[in-house]
Amino acid sequence: MDSNVLDILWIIVSAALVLFMQAGFLCLETGLTRSKNNINVAMKNTVDFTVSMMAFWATGFALMFGGSWAGLVGAEGFFLRGVETPMEMVFFLFQALFCSTAVTVVSGAVAERLSFAAYVGLSLLVATLIYPVFGHWAWNGLDDPAMGGWLGKAGFVDWAGSSVVHSVGGWVALATLLIIGPRAGRFSADGSVNDISVASLPLSALGALILWFGWLGFNGGSTLSLTPDIAGIVANTCLGAAAGSVLALVIGWVRDGKPHVLPAINGILAGLVAVTANCHAVSPGAAVVIGGLGGAVAMGLASLLLRLRIDDAVGAVPVHLGGGIWGTVAVALFGDPESLGTGLGWTEQLEIQLTGVGACFAVAFVLPLGLLFVLNRVYPLRVSPEVEHIGLNVAEHGARTETFDFFRVMEEQAMSGDLSLRVEADPFTETGQIAARYNQVMDHLETAVARTRAIVSTSADAIFVADPADHAILSHNPVAETLFGLAGSDLEGRPLDALLPGLLIPGRDRAEGTREVIALRQDASRFPAELTLARAASPSGELLIATVRDITERRHAESALRESESRFRTIFNTAGLGMAVIDPEGRILDANPALARMLLGRVDEASRAEMIGHDLGPRVHPADFPTLNRAVRAKIADPASAEQKLDVRFRLPDGVTIWALVVLNQIRLERLSDQPLCIAILEDITERNRTREALRLSAMVFESTNEPIIVFNAGGQVEQVNQALLKTLGYAAREVRGLDLPQFCSVRYERAFYEDVFRTLEQSGRWQGEVLARCKSDELIPVWMSLSEVRDGDGQRTNTIAVLSDLSERKQREETVWRHANFDQTTGLPNRRLFLDRLSRAVAQAARSGEKVGLFFLDLDRFKAVNDTLGHRAGDALLAETAQRLIRGVRASDTVARIHGDEFTVILQNLSRSDQLSVVADTIIQMLAQPFNLPEGEANISTSIGIAVYPDDGTTPEDLLHHADAALYHAKEQGRANYQFFTKELNLRLARRNALESDLRRAIGAGDLFVLYQPQARIADGMIAGAEALVRWTRPNGGPVCPDEFIPLAEETGLIHALGEHVLAQVAADMRDLADQGLGHLDIAVNISPRQFHAKLGLEDTIERVLGEAGLSPSQLVVEITEGGIMADEEQSLAILKRLAEHGIRVALDDFGKGYSSLSRLKNLPIQALKLDREFIAGIPDDHRDCALATAMIRMARDLSIEVVAEGVETDAQLEFLKTLGCSKVQGYLIGRPTSLEHLIELAQAGGASTA
Repeated sequence: MDSNVLDILWIIVSAALVLFMQAGFLCLETGLTRSKNNINVAMKNTVDFTVSMMAFWATGFALMFGGSWAGLVGAEGFFLRGVETPMEMVFFLFQALFCSTAVTVVSGAVAERLSFAAYVGLSLLVATLIYPVFGHWAWNGLDDPAMGGWLGKAGFVDWAGSSVVHSVGGWVALATLLIIGPRAGRFSADGSVNDISVASLPLSALGALILWFGWLGFNGGSTLSLTPDIAGIVANTCLGAAAGSVLALVIGWVRDGKPHVLPAINGILAGLVAVTANCHAVSPGAAVVIGGLGGAVAMGLASLLLRLRIDDAVGAVPVHLGGGIWGTVAVALFGDPESLGTGLGWTEQLEIQLTGVGACFAVAFVLPLGLLFVLNRVYPLRVSPEVEHIGLNVAEHGARTETFDFFRVMEEQAMSGDLSLRVEADPFTETGQIAARYNQVMDHLETAVARTRAIVSTSADAIFVADPADHAILSHNPVAETLFGLAGSDLEGRPLDALLPGLLIPGRDRAEGTREVIALRQDASRFPAELTLARAASPSGELLIATVRDITERRHAESALRESESRFRTIFNTAGLGMAVIDPEGRILDANPALARMLLGRVDEASRAEMIGHDLGPRVHPADFPTLNRAVRAKIADPASAEQKLDVRFRLPDGVTIWALVVLNQIRLERLSDQPLCIAILEDITERNRTREALRLSAMVFESTNEPIIVFNAGGQVEQVNQALLKTLGYAAREVRGLDLPQFCSVRYERAFYEDVFRTLEQSGRWQGEVLARCKSDELIPVWMSLSEVRDGDGQRTNTIAVLSDLSERKQREETVWRHANFDQTTGLPNRRLFLDRLSRAVAQAARSGEKVGLFFLDLDRFKAVNDTLGHRAGDALLAETAQRLIRGVRASDTVARIHGDEFTVILQNLSRSDQLSVVADTIIQMLAQPFNLPEGEANISTSIGIAVYPDDGTTPEDLLHHADAALYHAKEQGRANYQFFTKELNLRLARRNALESDLRRAIGAGDLFVLYQPQARIADGMIAGAEALVRWTRPNGGPVCPDEFIPLAEETGLIHALGEHVLAQVAADMRDLADQGLGHLDIAVNISPRQFHAKLGLEDTIERVLGEAGLSPSQLVVEITEGGIMADEEQSLAILKRLAEHGIRVALDDFGKGYSSLSRLKNLPIQALKLDREFIAGIPDDHRDCALATAMIRMARDLSIEVVAEGVETDAQLEFLKTLGCSKVQGYLIGRPTSLEHLIELAQAGGASTA
């Protein structure tokens, strides 16, 4: 067969993915079976793969793909004889892995009860006979142009093996399950189903995902070549898997009331199996339906098998058999006939698909069912019940498992009673973790038993276990022998009454408890003892436990305690400090006279009675009582704790509050209580606290103030400073000791300064002023220093106090305000204000030194385009970078400033010759010509420079700036990206321009401007239809001024707004006259300059106001704006045009064809008229290019319902040509020159020029 390297590589990759599915099956099946059988399951998965691979190599491939014998079986190619080409070898590998997959399907279904040897034989049966035979029927000829098997010839379609692989495995698994039966305990006698625990659902879920991943090669590789169809096949495969999982999960959720893992897993696999037969020939939607129904079929078949008491361990039969049959049938139901390529109709295709299902049933179920039935009679396929109970891991493979070892140790422990036995525990498995917990329990049990034995053996008390009936001693500890002087054999069986003479043990209800008795030793000596009796239950019956403690030493200690208490009472009553004995509830049980004197002010019997037995709380300040009460309780509870000392406030009967130092200790006084008590010793520290509080307050004020403070001693050296001083000046406390005042101040202050300070201090006792304080780092900070003297009672100076107030922030605020007022925020350069100041200084200095000063006036070319296209942020970044380049291009002594927008200036001082400026100007032009790499993109600009020199071109800053501006204007006229020096000729031009500007400003106010109208005629009938208003100006002493001269001047100087409104008002008045003459229908057009069009003040509002004052509607006026004026800022222009349209103002696009807009943009502009520029009219009808352009523009405008007015029509030929094109109106000398309103009225009333 023909092949190429890419096809071979694709099949190898797909084969690797199918091989990876074996790992998925291993994870899935070992996770869904019990851990005692997981090694056996893993072995079967591994061995069935190797066995099936060898069997398929030997005979399976030949039977399946060898030359067909009657369409039933292959008869050549055994042991791969004749398989030589790379494509044939890789085809064998791919099909061998399919065979292994079919065998592996059986493994999971029959897990946990089929013997290993039987499974190996079953694997050989499937790989050698069953799979190759049915595979031959369906797939023989896949590697040739024509199918060889009878099913394949008949048109049976199974793309990647829903039947050939999965149904075959499912049918064989079902036949085997019927032979070997369910697992032990799976079904109860009443037919109910018992759940069997699984080893690891997460591992099974991992296996399902691995299978999904490998399935991409299963289905995608079946193309046997690298084609674009793989994308659809893989997508359909994933959609089917997902749909199957979702629907199976929902069915299980609804059925069980909770989501389970197994339906989601088997839904994935059933969806994959179902879509495997048809993924190449169905739509994605159909793949979802097929996969979803595959999951549903698997869920239904699983329930049916359980009702029939058929035990499938992993659900392989519902998934592979149910999903395989459904997927095979779905080929006919959903498959695209063209993609199937069988040439069969729907019913014929369904018939052959069902035939294939039946054939698969016969060869993969009926045949193996008979063979296995016979084989099971000869050699039992299922393991014995004992083996199944122990687990196949141990029984078949001799593998040790943790669970098996666990049970073995527990059994041995139960038999021997040896508590020291332990189970080996693997911390990484669940069984190991259980074993570890069991070992911990045994550790605790063994420890508890050992501890009990140790307690009994080493106890200082004698312990007896006796029979409660006759009190005979059954056992005892070693101390009993020592205490009573008897050997162990003498004690055993002796009644307790012999050791405790006269002891009467009453009934159970009075036997338990502790009492003091007299015990009798072997030598007849007696001793006081404490006897404790208790009863305990045991497996052999009730026992009596007697504990005997020798209390001879306790009696001696009690006698000594009584003597000690007597001594304590003497000290207690005569002590000079207040003392009180307090119980845990806070009651005073005893108090000495000193305490009564301290708290009551008197000592008598009544005072003692007022205190003893009463609560301590009312005498303690409420804020201190909780602390004191907790301390008393803590001391009583813990006698080993450190001595407690507290400062506590007490309230006297007269309302006075005193402070007392309270020292707490634990004490035992049996005469007062058998529980531990607390003794409190009180010392009055009221005066001491008052002094300490005053000192603390002073220190707090000193340390907490934010103002730095220095205390100098009488000698002028530092005695003390606060934290604010250390923080402000950066010193450590030890570093300021011994410093004097000058060492804290700047070195610029001379000796006379300090002499004046100390003289003022001596005379008035204080001094204050602003100084520069010196930090440890030698940094200087401005402070306001206040010095004050402290003198003693004799008038001698003891200290000098210096208080500093940091002025840094105020100075910084002043600096910030100054910088904001004098520097540009965007570039950091001096602004116009600071520039003018520095220019004045530079001129003044040059006047004194006789040197020259150069002034550059720069304007950035194309900056507006950058700002409009890349945004204002990019524009600001470009200005900032421009500033840095200018700074690098001049000396540090020169000044670079930003005046406004994209205008910069440079002041160059200390010049001896003017020609030095040329070098600097060239440098700046070159630097700014380099591209600007901005975050928003790359930008390119250039600069024009005007240069004026002091004193050559002016002696005042104003003259220099004005002349540099004129030179800049001249540089722009020369083509930009150059520099020009101010010259006398420029001076004359500037003077003329200034005079013209002045006259124009005056003319607008005086009404020297007037309006003429050039008529426009309709081509259809030659009637005057309107006119264009044209402004004209005649200077009183200078004659007429060309509009091309004064209108650009008005644009530059900003007079265009006043000029435009003046013209608009004149036109409105004339339109009023036209209306009065019955000519209100004439369209009067007014030219609007681009600056006026884009002005911040709304153009529509201005027109509405002016026309309203004349009693006219805005719709009677036509506004003409040039194409270039609109396209300069298309977005803003579109918004303005829409606002004009909303106000009913018509717009005509002037000079059309000269701008840079495309014809496609015209349809987006809300305009009503189009004026063809005279340049296109002049050449018609002779110039074919002009004719073509005019024709195209007129037809385009007419299609867009836009009126066309042709300008500059001067000949009849032009008129006739335009008429043939369907042009609406014409304007030009042929119709009429610009004329007065009166003449226009005459023309309109007379009917106008004839154009018919």
